[in-house]
Amino acid sequence: MSSKASVRRLAVKLNLVVIAVGVALITGNASADSVEDMCSKSSEICACAAKQLKSEVGEGDYGLYEAVGTAYLANQTAGMSLGDAWDAAVKVVSNQRGSGFVETLSKTNAIGKTHRKTIKACAE
Repeated sequence: MSSKASVRRLAVKLNLVVIAVGVALITGNASADSVEDMCSKSSEICACAAKQLKSEVGEGDYGLYEAVGTAYLANQTAGMSLGDAWDAAVKVVSNQRGSGFVETLSKTNAIGKTHRKTIKACAE
């Protein structure tokens, strides 16, 4: 595949991300807290895990993870695969915040690992 075709495919994916996030916000389908929505357990466990995560990582990192989560969920709704949806969400949020993609990806992946631990702890 030529680099020109790759750039076009990426542009189409990013446009889908922007559209999906916009639609979610306009229609009210955007969660008040995407961290809870990324959890596949009961609402009680997910609320417990989100609260514990915020306590462990702090407001700033929690806000970053939540912002990426909102875009990620919108991307999945638009039909993107899990990995593509996460990477596209990280790219959008890192661009919005003026931070590097790799730095943001590394940070959000670490927060995600902590999130999985808090879900497990709250489920016990």
